[in-house]
Amino acid sequence: MFWVYAAALLCLAAFFIAWPLLRSARRLTRASREATVKALYRDRLAEIANELHGGTIAAEDRDQVEAELGASLLVDYAADPTAVDATDARIGSGLVVATVLVVIAGVLFVYDRLGDPAADTLLGAEALLRLDPEADKAALLAWQEKLRERVAAKPADSQSWYLLGHSELQLGEYQRATEAFAMAHAQFGADPNIDVYWLQARYLAASGQVDSATRSIAERILQRDPNHPLVLEMYAIDAFQSGDFRTSVGHLNRALSRAIDPSQRAALRAGLQEARTQLGDLTPSLDVAIAVNGDVPHGATLFVIARPMGGGMPFAVVRRPAVDFPQAIRLDDAVSMNPALSLSQAGEVEVVVRLSLNGTPMAQPGDWEWRSQPIELASLSQPLQFEVLLAAPSGEPAASLGRATLPSGHPALPAAGSKTPATAGSASAVEG
Repeated sequence: MFWVYAAALLCLAAFFIAWPLLRSARRLTRASREATVKALYRDRLAEIANELHGGTIAAEDRDQVEAELGASLLVDYAADPTAVDATDARIGSGLVVATVLVVIAGVLFVYDRLGDPAADTLLGAEALLRLDPEADKAALLAWQEKLRERVAAKPADSQSWYLLGHSELQLGEYQRATEAFAMAHAQFGADPNIDVYWLQARYLAASGQVDSATRSIAERILQRDPNHPLVLEMYAIDAFQSGDFRTSVGHLNRALSRAIDPSQRAALRAGLQEARTQLGDLTPSLDVAIAVNGDVPHGATLFVIARPMGGGMPFAVVRRPAVDFPQAIRLDDAVSMNPALSLSQAGEVEVVVRLSLNGTPMAQPGDWEWRSQPIELASLSQPLQFEVLLAAPSGEPAASLGRATLPSGHPALPAAGSKTPATAGSASAVEG
C-alpha cells in the first residue's frame, strides 16, 4: 500500500515538474526560430544594399527584391511553430524528461537512505507492553515476528530493539531478550527503562545468578534510584542464596522503604521475614509493634528510629509507607544507617516512632510521634519489645499511648510521659 501511494505522488510531482518545463521549451523553440528569421531578413537586406552599391542590381529592381523578401518573412511567421525546427523541440522535450527522471531517482535514493517504508507495519507496537503473556500470547508472537523482521532490516532502530526485548521477555525467551535490550542500549545509550528490563532479562537468563555485567547494570540503576525495589530484591535474593542473611535483610528493608504495588510489598515482606528467621536475633534488638488510632493521613510516612537521647545521628532507621497497620518493626545492626555507627556500638538510646505527614524524618508540626524513655542497650540479652499506639496530636502527648514489654529481669521501662507500667508479652513477626 505504501508503494502505491508513493508511485501516485511521484507521478503527480513529475507532472507538475514536466508541464511548466515543456511549455517553456516550446516558448524557447519559437522564440529562437523567430530570432533566426529576423536575423536572416536583416542580413539579406544588407546584401541587397551591397549589391545595389556594387552595381549588381539596378535601382529600379531594388524595390521588387525587398518586396519579395518581405513576403517570404510573412510566410515564415505564419507557419506552424510545432512543425518547424522539430529537432530543437525534440531536444527540449528530452531535456525535460531527463530532468524529471533525475529528480525522481534522487527522491528514491534519498528515501532509501533515510526513509522508512515499513514503518506503517509497526504502528501501535507499544501496545505489546500491556499484553498479558497468557491471554494475549498470539498477539505477542505476531509482534515478536514483525519486530524481528524489522531489526533485521533496520539494525539501528533502538525503539524496535527495545520493544522486541519486551516481547521476548514476556514470552520467556530470556536470552533473546537480553540480546535485544543490549542492542537497544548500544544504539540509544544509557536509559533507565532499558536498564531495568535488561537487568531482568539477564538475571532470568542466568537462572538468578548475578555476574559482573549484571551487577554493573544494577549499580547504574541504583545510582539514579538508591532504593529501587527490583534491584534491591535481586541483591537480597543473591545474598540469601549465599548465606549472607544480614545483607539480605538490609536490602529488603531498603526495598520496602518506598510506596510500591501491594502484591510486590507483600512478597518483599515475606522475604524479609524469612531472612530474619534465618538470621536469628542480633544483640541488641528492639522490636516495635505499631498500631494507629484514627485515620492515617494520605501519603504519610512511618519512621522508626533508634537514636541518641534527645536527637542526633540515628543508629538504626526503618522507613515505611504508612499503610497496612499494625506493623512490626525490628531495629538492629542489620538496619543500621552506617556500619561505623551501628546500634551495637551505642550505649544509651531512645526509640522514636513518627508518622511524618510530609515524608521527611525531621519532626514537623502535625506529625504523630511516640518516644521511649532511655534504653541501656548493654543490659539487653534478648529483643526488647515495644507496643506503640500512634494518634494525631492532641492535648495529651502521643507518647503516653505506648508501652514497652521487657525481657525477664530487665527493669520496668515506661514510655516517655507514660503512667502505664510495662507488661510482659510476646512480639508478632517483625520486619525491618
